[in-house]
Amino acid sequence: MKHKQQGFTLLEVLVAFAIAAVALISLMNIFSGGLRLSSVSEDYSRASMLAESLAAQVGTEYGLHNTPTNGTFDDRFNWQIELISYELDQLVLIDKPVTKLLQWNVHIDWQEGTKKRSIKLSSLVLMPNQPL
Repeated sequence: MKHKQQGFTLLEVLVAFAIAAVALISLMNIFSGGLRLSSVSEDYSRASMLAESLAAQVGTEYGLHNTPTNGTFDDRFNWQIELISYELDQLVLIDKPVTKLLQWNVHIDWQEGTKKRSIKLSSLVLMPNQPL
């Protein structure tokens, strides 16, 4: 008489559970990594928008002499504006420069867990020669 095997052995069931556990752990790591990168991307986007907003205010709100050059946004993002004036002697009217060249640097940094992240924007602006 032939004896047919009915069902799985305990060893086969344990191997199947081990393979399923490894696959699930790998999937969880992939999804959590994606969520973490999404959060980092959102922080960089917010910091970029803040830096662009601050840069747009250079010359109106923030000048060379009356400038609050640093601050905090949203209790998380620390910002700093650095303004550097350059002499420009190409556009001269009656021995007095008409314009000046202004370089602005906007630094934004923030803490994310144990990592410190930052961005920096820089540009040059041609400004009328008057005290800012």
